[in-house]
Amino acid sequence: MHIPHGGTVLIDVLIDEGELDEAWQTAEGLASPTQWLALADASAHTRPADAARVYQHEVDAHKHITGDGNYLEITKLLIKARSCHERLGSQTVFAQYVSDLRTEQKRKRNLMKILNQHHL
Repeated sequence: MHIPHGGTVLIDVLIDEGELDEAWQTAEGLASPTQWLALADASAHTRPADAARVYQHEVDAHKHITGDGNYLEITKLLIKARSCHERLGSQTVFAQYVSDLRTEQKRKRNLMKILNQHHL
């Protein structure tokens, strides 16, 4: 299916109308980060694997940015990803992801503190 220039508007409409499978198909290559997150939030119960991938992708995009506001955003994304992995029964995969993230980002003391506060 070829989606013309207005594809990003179509993604918003599909999400708003609950046409999530079609929104996922349309989103590839077109969706903004905000749209990906909206789609993941709307699909977390029905497509937890897809939603978890979006959340983790956004964590990876944010992890090189410093600041407590960004660390809180990472934490929110991780909490959402954890819920998806719980639905999938893949908690060990999520635990390894967080462990790797912590190892990679260990110099960011405030991030570690916030993750600890949220049991991540």
